Amino acid sequence: MTYADTDFFLALIKESDWLKTRAARLLERYKGKLWTSVFTIVEMLLLSESLRLDTERIVVDVAAIAEVRDVDERLLLLAAHFIKEYGLRTFDALHAAFSLGDEIISSDKVFEKVGLKRIPLEE
Repeated sequence: MTYADTDFFLALIKESDWLKTRAARLLERYKGKLWTSVFTIVEMLLLSESLRLDTERIVVDVAAIAEVRDVDERLLLLAAHFIKEYGLRTFDALHAAFSLGDEIISSDKVFEKVGLKRIPLEE
């Protein structure tokens, strides 16, 4: 198996990228033998706004290209949905998704937008 980092996926997913041709060749060579980590998804979600990438599409595309190890991809897709549909920032969306619907202690009211019960940190 071969680990692929963010640059590889960005080259494939972005409409145009100076590394696109090489990335496509490497994808053909290593197809079915690629893996990555949650950190790749997180980095791509952070870059999504500046690069104008669809957050949900990022998760789906990366998961189609490589195995995302040690994480439930459905939680990443849920976080991407929270970013796209509710305007949550990347880490708030990840916290919301990974809370698995449990109450969340926070001073940030944004969690209520996605239906989570928030235990206020502030008094």
